[in-house]
Order: sequence, then C-alpha cells, then structure tokens
Amino acid sequence: MKTPIEFDYDLWTTEDGKCMVRVKLTGEVTEVARDVMKLLRAEEKKMRRSFATGTTENGKTILSLDELPEDVKSPTWLVDPQDLMDEVAMKFLEVEFRKSLTDRQLDVYEECLLGGMSFREYARKNKINIRSVFDAKAAVQKKFEKIFEGYSTNAKKMSVVK
Repeated sequence: MKTPIEFDYDLWTTEDGKCMVRVKLTGEVTEVARDVMKLLRAEEKKMRRSFATGTTENGKTILSLDELPEDVKSPTWLVDPQDLMDEVAMKFLEVEFRKSLTDRQLDVYEECLLGGMSFREYARKNKINIRSVFDAKAAVQKKFEKIFEGYSTNAKKMSVVK
C-alpha cells in the first residue's frame, strides 16, 4: 500500500527483515529499529484513516470546498446560519433604543432587565418606591416595542424586555 503524500516518510521492510525508512524531502535512506518502524507505521495508518473518514486527529471533520462527503447531497454547511446584516441592524436599533431612554429607564433596563436584579432589590438599592421601578419598566417596554416593531424575529431574542 502506498503511503499518503502528506506523510513525510516511505517505509518498507527488506527480504532479510531490515526496517528501512526514506525521508521524502531529502531522499535519505536509513535502517531503523523495529520499535521505531512500529511507531512510524502507526502514524501512517492514523493519517490514512483520517483521510478515509474525513476527520483530523482531534476528531473534527475536514471541510473542503472542492469535495462534498459521500453522504451529503448539497453544500448546506457552506451557508452561514447567522445573518450578519440583521445583526448589524439590531445593534443600530439597540443604540437608538438606548438613546431614547431616560437615565432612570436606562438604569432599570441594564440592571433589572439585562442584569437580572429584582425590581424590589433595585428599588431598595436606589431608595425609590417600587412603583417607580415598575413605571420605568413599562416605559422601557413601550419604547422597545416602538423601535423594534419591524424586527419581530430578532426582537424575540431580546425578550428580556418583555
């Protein structure tokens, strides 16, 4: 069996039982011990298997633009599942949304809705009535719905405001 092109050595055993190795890059030929030959053969087999299965030694699949695996009918793995334009639009909308909030509303949005602090804890921390916190939350939700109304799919991702 022929050694893979990527493997750096040609390996063979002579008729009298000597283990021989040729360095492909330099063409140098040398005799090696049996345990060295076993190690090199194991590496060669490992490399050959990785090409046959399409995986690397760390278990990841080799993805090639030139060939599709036999069991794949279309190159769906080439399609990026994320929509970059949509993400950029969402970032701009969030900046606009944050600018539309008052200082108190922005603080409630960051501390409670994004940060996970309870409304009661926020009210105690800032020494304000809890009703004021709920009013600020309601105002944040209203502004959120107004700004993100055209982006219902990604607005759901930001459902912390709802």
